[in-house]
Amino acid sequence: MFKNFTKLWCAAGVLHSFAVFAQTGINTENPGSTMDINGSLAAKYTAVNAALYNLSAADFYVSYNGASNAVFNLPPAINGIGNFKGRIYTVKNNTNFTITVNPAAPETINGNSSINLSAGQSMQFISTGLSGAVSSWELTNNAPATASNGLSVNGNDIKLGGTLSQSTNIATAGNNLSINGTGKVLIGTNSVPAGASNARIVIDNGTANGALQIKDGTQQLGYVLTSDPNGLATWSSTVTTAFANNWTSYTGTLVNPFTAPTSGGGLVTGISLTIPAKGWYFIRSGISINSDCNDYFFYINGIGDVWRSYCGSNTAAFMFPRDQNRVLYFAAPGNYTVLAGKTNGVVPVSFNAGNPVFYLDFVKFQN
Repeated sequence: MFKNFTKLWCAAGVLHSFAVFAQTGINTENPGSTMDINGSLAAKYTAVNAALYNLSAADFYVSYNGASNAVFNLPPAINGIGNFKGRIYTVKNNTNFTITVNPAAPETINGNSSINLSAGQSMQFISTGLSGAVSSWELTNNAPATASNGLSVNGNDIKLGGTLSQSTNIATAGNNLSINGTGKVLIGTNSVPAGASNARIVIDNGTANGALQIKDGTQQLGYVLTSDPNGLATWSSTVTTAFANNWTSYTGTLVNPFTAPTSGGGLVTGISLTIPAKGWYFIRSGISINSDCNDYFFYINGIGDVWRSYCGSNTAAFMFPRDQNRVLYFAAPGNYTVLAGKTNGVVPVSFNAGNPVFYLDFVKFQN
């Protein structure tokens, strides 16, 4: 009888063991997981002040409150019996210093030989059960969000509005960077100065020279920034006068354009004017032509005449007036070809045979 009772008790113990290893509930009648706890859970909390600390099997949550940078060492992995795969350590840095967490060499943490915890950060380390030069620890980063270099943080909200703490290059890659609204772009100041109520861009360089630099290839010493009808600005020479005596002559070599026995314009002269900047130019020119009655002229297509002589004699005579002045406007810098024309087919008896010989020069007098 006693023997049968013993066998029954052993069978009940075996069944009880299967139940424990299947699913266990604490304050839970029907556990849904291997361990199902209906209530709170506590694990060891350790406060550390030492700058060197070795994590052990007795640790779970370690809080650092020291007065310097610290080094925490993780335990080396174990093969076979004693393997602690799945062990979890949480390390919290409650200081303004840095904690360096090291695995046992040659092991790694997510492939890294060490991990740094900055001020206020916490991290969770989980053993993979592996050993050797592998990731024997995986890392769950529970670090609070931080913001720098033009960003600010408010809780979980990271937004523009911080101070730039390092050199920053905004590569637009063909995209537009737009700043709109009623606000202003202030450079060198954080307050709108007097007289800038309608300005969109304000540069305050204090008393230092050179607050603005614009380089587009048209800049030269003494030039001023001028606008076209659409508000597009380029650099052009300052206002001068013809009295400055800084005349510029034509370029090229003059050829006789009036040899054809036909009339018309577009005749090649071989010369041109190189205009350095847009603006108004005073042009003077002179040439001797001995011819029967005809109208001869030099001009720049789309700009105007630079010299013209009208028929004044039915017999061969020098054209007059020999010397002429013009005021012409050039909308853009560049090289302008000088053309010639005549109103009938008369070929001059002589061309450029006077004294002095042909001249054509110019000077800018107004932007």
